[in-house]
Amino acid sequence: MQQLMLDTATWLKESGSTQWGDILEGKDVHQLRDRIRDGEVFVLCDADEQLAAAFILRKTASEWDAGLWRNQKQVPARYLHRLMIARKYAGQNLSQTLLDWASGESQRTGYDFLRLDCIASNQKLNTLYRVAGFTKCETVDGFCIYEKRTKEW
Repeated sequence: MQQLMLDTATWLKESGSTQWGDILEGKDVHQLRDRIRDGEVFVLCDADEQLAAAFILRKTASEWDAGLWRNQKQVPARYLHRLMIARKYAGQNLSQTLLDWASGESQRTGYDFLRLDCIASNQKLNTLYRVAGFTKCETVDGFCIYEKRTKEW
């Protein structure tokens, strides 16, 4: 998984994005080991047991999340981070499938919303989230924050 994270960070940098620069500096602001310990990391392998995709689905807001979502109601929400698709699986709508699964998992585990963020300048990612049914709530410190309701009211 570490290699997939490095590959994704490198691809982002080569695409002109500054996202995930911490990974290339040898840091991990999302504390991947802790997320694995807490059962918040999900992986998808292909038929040959090769890692195809992975993401973090937090059960609680991190400090980062709390800073971005400071103006939002305190409702049960899961927070998605580090959505990674191995380059060989790019363009196969895998991101949409994983976002749908994460939304369903959030609902199954009692959360009202699935939330995520991305840098405001990444138009492709912002479009992906809107197409996937997420609503943009606002832009905070150069990051767009999105949420998707997982339960009907």
